[in-house]
Amino acid sequence: MALPSLTAHRSLCSSSFNPVLRWSDQRSRVCTSGMRKREAGVAVASLKSMDQLSSSDDADVRADSSALPLKEIPGGYGIPFLSQLVNRWRFFYIEGEPKYWEKRMQQYNSTVFRTNMPPGWPWTDSRCVMFLDQKSYPTVFDYDKVDKHRSFAGTFMPSTSYTGGMEMCAYLDPTDKKHEQLKAYCFELLKLAAPKWAAEFHTSIGNAFQQWEYKLSQNQPALVSPSLPEFMFRFLVNAITSADLDDARVPDSERPAIADLQKWAGSQLIPVINTGSPVYLEELLHLAPIPAKFTKGNYDKFIAFLQNFAQDTLEIALSHGLNKEEAVHNLIFFLILNAHGGFCIFFPVILREVAKNPELQAELRAEVRAATKSSGGEVTMKAVMNSMPLVASTVYEALRFEPPVRFQYARAKKDFVVESHDARFEIKKGELMGGVNYFVSRDPKVFKEDPTKFVAKRFMGAEGEKLLKHLVWSNGRQTDESSVHSKQCAAKDIVPLTGRLLLAEIFTRYDSFTVEGLGSKMAFTSLQRRADL
Repeated sequence: MALPSLTAHRSLCSSSFNPVLRWSDQRSRVCTSGMRKREAGVAVASLKSMDQLSSSDDADVRADSSALPLKEIPGGYGIPFLSQLVNRWRFFYIEGEPKYWEKRMQQYNSTVFRTNMPPGWPWTDSRCVMFLDQKSYPTVFDYDKVDKHRSFAGTFMPSTSYTGGMEMCAYLDPTDKKHEQLKAYCFELLKLAAPKWAAEFHTSIGNAFQQWEYKLSQNQPALVSPSLPEFMFRFLVNAITSADLDDARVPDSERPAIADLQKWAGSQLIPVINTGSPVYLEELLHLAPIPAKFTKGNYDKFIAFLQNFAQDTLEIALSHGLNKEEAVHNLIFFLILNAHGGFCIFFPVILREVAKNPELQAELRAEVRAATKSSGGEVTMKAVMNSMPLVASTVYEALRFEPPVRFQYARAKKDFVVESHDARFEIKKGELMGGVNYFVSRDPKVFKEDPTKFVAKRFMGAEGEKLLKHLVWSNGRQTDESSVHSKQCAAKDIVPLTGRLLLAEIFTRYDSFTVEGLGSKMAFTSLQRRADL
């Protein structure tokens, strides 16, 4: 979840490496696919048959190339330095998203165009060709055409002084041997986490619910944050590493705090985000990124924690040709910038959209309770993956409606032609390209039923299942298999699975809930305990 570019989520398979992370779910029971067991006793679903769906589904998307006119890419980069500054102001303050993109699509009558992307002057070459439709967007993960080195955050790459002087896996191209080693290491960590994933999630979110309920009982705002970041941090560390944040033997002075680590993560990305600060301060942050030394103490504390209490996790890296220093820096990046950052963007979207719809809540409640009845109301991985098609579809729709990873980037490694729905365009070697996930995920030529509305049942049934190949939040299609040779988020199966766990845990406890506010101000206004207990 990029996490940021999740944000989101670069993850991870075992020492006898299997490039397919099969403990996940993807098609699971959005339809009625056959399921099988893996060695950890976790139900899984194969994704490979998705590529065998009828090719007629996409006839309208795959227009005959020869029938499309070859055009110059509209837009431009303007006056050096000055235009970069003006575009940044428009992007962050004057127009903002999504208006910035809507205005340019209308102006150029195209979903492919040139523009400057932040931060620009004085730090980076801001020139970028942007894709806002389902047909051109997959170019950014076509590895025959593009290079992904240092493209994780677009036109900007933070100083490696934030990460021990090393380039993290997220910034490496798949052809890099180190990328293969690091991603294989991460795959194995997730495989080992599978048996305890649901149990750790249950414990962590239970603590958060207690906090929110207490606030409501005191007539105080039950803010989603900071409880959400805290419970997700505890969950991810305890599930993915051999450390235990709850262990009483860990001295308080050595226990890392997520609030401190969020500052480390945010400081790296400040040049490409809008923090909501006053414009004069925001511009200073874009002009002069925060030096890593200001967050080094918090970062070093987490390193020491993992070295002291997650030694087994770091040892695993050795079998993948890595040393422990490479392992600990990449593990922190994965846990905080990819996984934690992505979930803290993704979960509020689920809560907000489900809270708006009492009828949807009633249907989800009925489905969750029917699926967990045989286990005494306990949320099991088997129930979540096999028996909750509406829950699954709702989670997929949240990923489509507001992707936790806003952009994906790549650089052309040769000249080629890219196609939108309406035209062909020449891309030159060396040009930076980016995809705007928000608009790609709302492409009306693919998502024909109310593409700008949240439709919880969109991915249900045979027709809904076909749409999964157009769910591209993860730097690849939801129907693709992530591997060490791709930049697709290897947690692309685990992210929606964990979203299902969130809804299942909610509706085993509550009949309904409501929220209000956005961002850091989002708060529960009610959590109605289930009446049949």
